[in-house]
Amino acid sequence: RIGRGPKPERMNAMSAAARRAHVSFAVMRQQLPASFKRFSTGAAAAGSGGGLLAFAQANPFVTQLGVSTVKTGAADILTQTTVEGKGFWEIDWKRNMVFVLFGAAYLGGFQYWIQVNMFRKWFPGMDRFANSTMAQKLKDGPGMLSAAKQVCFDVFVHLPFMYFPVFYSVKESVQGSSWNPVDWVKDGCTKYYNNFAKDFQVMFTVRAQ
Repeated sequence: RIGRGPKPERMNAMSAAARRAHVSFAVMRQQLPASFKRFSTGAAAAGSGGGLLAFAQANPFVTQLGVSTVKTGAADILTQTTVEGKGFWEIDWKRNMVFVLFGAAYLGGFQYWIQVNMFRKWFPGMDRFANSTMAQKLKDGPGMLSAAKQVCFDVFVHLPFMYFPVFYSVKESVQGSSWNPVDWVKDGCTKYYNNFAKDFQVMFTVRAQ
């Protein structure tokens, strides 16, 4: 199975998916807030020891972007080859491109902005509470209340009304037949609306487990 090369039609489909993903990512990148383009200037504070940890501390956004992109794409490949039992040449690269694009643009970009930049404004003391010991957290009533508010925002606002619509739209940009971003959003949001109840129920089922 591994020794068999890809069929021409599969290669053409992979190439078309890559071109469509490039276009969609370029469109999304133009809409990113300016804060996405600013890297941390704390390189001096990270010390001169170098290494991955120092780089991550000095460039948290770049690290988040890279990790989210690689992790999301690798997770889908692992799922296809291990769980679904596909060989390398049977991998659905169009599907994988959905996860790569979504991991980069949303998980690495938008989610960093909202859960780091905006949460710090909406929930003051977030960093202090996160860096506290467990004993200190248990004594910090306002900190625990703030953490609960963050969880509620994530579950009842962010995931159902931001995460899922964007995911379906990104999926349409790669797997759909149109090259028009308006169609990606329209078709993606239509599927999001039709699957809303099921997705919301599954989300709570997974979290409960």
